Amino acid sequence: MFSAGAQTKPPVAAADETPQFEVAAIKPSKPDSQGQNWHGSADRILIGNYTLRRLIRSAYGLKTDAQVLGGPDWLDKQAFDISAKIDDAEITKMKAMDGPAKQRERNAMLQSLLGERFALKAHLDYRTMPVYELVVAKSGAKLTPTSPATAAKGNNVTTRNGHMTASAISMDVFADDLDYRPETGGRMVLNRTGLSGEYDFKLNWAQDNGDGTTADSSLPGLFTALQEQLGLKLQPGKGSVDVVVIESATKPTFD
Repeated sequence: MFSAGAQTKPPVAAADETPQFEVAAIKPSKPDSQGQNWHGSADRILIGNYTLRRLIRSAYGLKTDAQVLGGPDWLDKQAFDISAKIDDAEITKMKAMDGPAKQRERNAMLQSLLGERFALKAHLDYRTMPVYELVVAKSGAKLTPTSPATAAKGNNVTTRNGHMTASAISMDVFADDLDYRPETGGRMVLNRTGLSGEYDFKLNWAQDNGDGTTADSSLPGLFTALQEQLGLKLQPGKGSVDVVVIESATKPTFD
């Protein structure tokens, strides 16, 4: 269980203190803002047009909005722009960390910010929720194992308007990517393929925002494309999912 509450940062941080941003400014997003954006550098994080639900999702490394439960009536209505600066000591500390550790550190700083500025109090729990299971279709997987030469270049997924190109991608990473597709309707996607290793593939589908493809589309929907092009299938199921339960939160004072 965890609880995020308002904290005052002392001049010299204790070794076990939750990391915090040196300074952060919060403003309401403009009513005509389109989409969400997140830009991070070594010393700063810029967040644009994020609701409190999306901020909590990011701070606790959740995969879908459905994993954030409860909260005030403005949870999805009010969006915020945040500019947060990381202090020099924290930057030095993070330079010695690998990628996942750096992400956890940034998440912890955002958790502290939510506790201080939004008076967020929440706890971690588990719920049995509807999910999608990514499995191998009866026809068998149609995936190309990554060559050593390609693997040496690192993994990469590029998606634009229903066209995905993946290099050196594991099925765990692919399942995580599918979490963010509107066609999966906010359900978490769990890798149940049993396939190990990394693969190169392309996937082309007609985006439908979860409400079906148009009759005149030249491409199949995501679910059909997965079976026809990759030999994979998304099947409905239920699974135990990490959730964050909001106990209370208040709107921040704007800078």
